[in-house]
Amino acid sequence: MVETKTAARPMGRRPPGKWTGGKFAPKRKVCSFCASRAKSIDYKDTAMLGRFVSDRGKIEPRRRTGTCNRHQHALALAIKQARHVALLPFVPEHIHQQGLVPPLNLSPVVGENKGASEAKPAAENAAVVPSVETEASAKDIEI
Repeated sequence: MVETKTAARPMGRRPPGKWTGGKFAPKRKVCSFCASRAKSIDYKDTAMLGRFVSDRGKIEPRRRTGTCNRHQHALALAIKQARHVALLPFVPEHIHQQGLVPPLNLSPVVGENKGASEAKPAAENAAVVPSVETEASAKDIEI
């Protein structure tokens, strides 16, 4: 059996470095819904919901927004409901413009071929229509 040596370090002490802590403790974030005593989170308030969605369209986590567990769950449900009713987008518009997601194309490929083949009979009908008009104009002139 081979014994591996590990660096001896005194127990209970961290080595000096970047993460040793400082004299300032991070400020604890307060849930904005608890502070305002909100009774419910409305899915129709898109301006408020937009503050909790990143620029990539993702729901921001609790550690970033500071919301409590109960309100984060209600907020996520409200955002998903607003997306389903098309009040909020699933994917932001700038991603469509960059070309990372192809635009929505609802016309089927088969329908495009039909349109090209139907163009020929329409041209034949157009040739027939002027002859009818010329006969009608000739009758008007005779009367």
